Amino acid sequence: MMPENAETIARGIIWAAIVGWPVALVVAWGLKRRWGLRYDRLGESSSEEMIDELNRAYATRRSTVIRTSTEYLPFVFEWIREVVDGGFDDVQMRSLLDRIDFHRPGDHRQAVFPVEVKGRTVDLLFQWSRDSGDRVRLRVTAAPTIIRALREQKRKIPKVAAVK
Repeated sequence: MMPENAETIARGIIWAAIVGWPVALVVAWGLKRRWGLRYDRLGESSSEEMIDELNRAYATRRSTVIRTSTEYLPFVFEWIREVVDGGFDDVQMRSLLDRIDFHRPGDHRQAVFPVEVKGRTVDLLFQWSRDSGDRVRLRVTAAPTIIRALREQKRKIPKVAAVK
């Protein structure tokens, strides 16, 4: 009895391999095609979704120029931090203040920080130069919300510190 059972089992395995390979290839081909079509459909989006994505990528930016001494810069940066939802933290602010402090007169420098304003990520661009009197000309380019707040607060800088 053993030899017949072993022979039957061997034949069953051989037939399973002969029939199984083509079936497995057809199933694999079908799954690959189905996954490929699903992947291609992921790239399709409506016109509203495309416009929303473009609005997030190319946010409106405005700029303003602040002329002040270096001692008032922490107040300017705090005004920015009040408007910004996230992205311009203490470490970045201190780093920027140090960069401006160690900057030589006559040179122009810049720094960019990604920040979040009203759920939208925008770049906060600082461009500055110093004169020999330790006064800084700071140009800030950012979202209109930040620039409006800076223009309102710019009036509060004492006239003695402001450079004409």
